[in-house]
Amino acid sequence: MQDIRLSRRDVLKAAGALGGLAIAIPWLGPIVVAADEGPFDEPMGPFGPWSPPAPIEELASTHGDFHPGISKDGLSLFFTTDRSAPPLTEIWVSRRASLDSQWGSPDSVDSLNSAGATTGVPNLAPSRHFIYFNSDRPGNGRPGDLYFAFRKDKGDDFGWQAPALVPGQLNTAVAAEAGPTYFEDEAGHPRLYFTRFAGKGVFGQPDQDFDIHVSFQNADGSFGPGQIVPALNAIPQAGDPPHTWSRDTRTAIRRDGLEMYITSNRHGGLTYSGLPMENLWVSTRADTSTEDWSVPELVEGLNSGFGDGGPALSWDGTTLYFFSQRTASGQQGKRQLWTSSRDRQ
Repeated sequence: MQDIRLSRRDVLKAAGALGGLAIAIPWLGPIVVAADEGPFDEPMGPFGPWSPPAPIEELASTHGDFHPGISKDGLSLFFTTDRSAPPLTEIWVSRRASLDSQWGSPDSVDSLNSAGATTGVPNLAPSRHFIYFNSDRPGNGRPGDLYFAFRKDKGDDFGWQAPALVPGQLNTAVAAEAGPTYFEDEAGHPRLYFTRFAGKGVFGQPDQDFDIHVSFQNADGSFGPGQIVPALNAIPQAGDPPHTWSRDTRTAIRRDGLEMYITSNRHGGLTYSGLPMENLWVSTRADTSTEDWSVPELVEGLNSGFGDGGPALSWDGTTLYFFSQRTASGQQGKRQLWTSSRDRQ
């Protein structure tokens, strides 16, 4: 059986998720505990401006493709799509041979999807052994929850173990949780950023209220209750138009934890025929010891006014993957996968 090289933190995460190390070891197979891969191996930035967005032509389709997730090595692009059974969504993946190669034909990741259910918004941990996503699959009677899955071979994009609910208190009985983003700080403490439907507005409609939360991982591998991150969420102000709350949803965080991209249709963004649309916003912070983020600002040069969001950031921070409802001709269409790059200065 092939050895698996995991950091000590990966072993603890797997043990906690399964209820203990004695259970985790037989499940994982032979483990080689490797030295931790530190996420702060070199300074990040400063960066130049984002390049004009470009569609990922080889992945274009007549369906909706959105909410991508990029692997640490940049060779696997997971994304959400309704190609199989619209309006239900699934997670698909495309691979490329090198960072300079075109993306290959995508395929459904059947081991992550559930027939008759919505599954999507994939996010890979840096180890590439774990993936997080959301789904409303049957069995728990809830409108949507966060799941995770493990694979022994981080190069096998289809070899995931059966998904399980993220353990702990993060998922709730009545609310909908979605859009997970895994982050591990310099001290090795993992947390999940995610969005939660707060019960205001009509679920599934543009005026629903989603707020960004964070959950910290406990020593046993489980996650604590989600805590709202006030600085990242739009707060209605006196005199605002009738659209009194916003969808603050999908996030992407730079590996040093000091820059975050979010999807939001809050006031101040680009609109379409006077209606608030999803836009890409960016927020920063001085260090990772607090959730004291700056007031999000529109990302210059990336938004179209037709709907843009679902960001995923490359490991080196120089490439952003996202969806856009613009088309190459500038007309509104289905969500498709786009990308932009920036130089490290």
